[in-house]
Amino acid sequence: METNVLQYNVIIRKEGYKFVSYVPTLGISDFGVTIDQAKKNTYQAIETYVEGLIKTKNDIPAPDTEDFYISQAKIRLNKNVKFAY
Repeated sequence: METNVLQYNVIIRKEGYKFVSYVPTLGISDFGVTIDQAKKNTYQAIETYVEGLIKTKNDIPAPDTEDFYISQAKIRLNKNVKFAY
């Protein structure tokens, strides 16, 4: 049996005591107490989501390319600025 390998970008960030993942192309997310758990849960969520699309005869979003870049920007602000947390 032939298979296709689909690759989707996953962004994981720490939020409080958990790690929250987001798959932008599919619009789904999951979480875990550790990064590894968040990854595992996310992979399962991706498989479940794609299997659901197949069962309901909906189009599967095209896989992401490897041309992907995330960066952080650092800016300087006055120390008196209040943050929303």
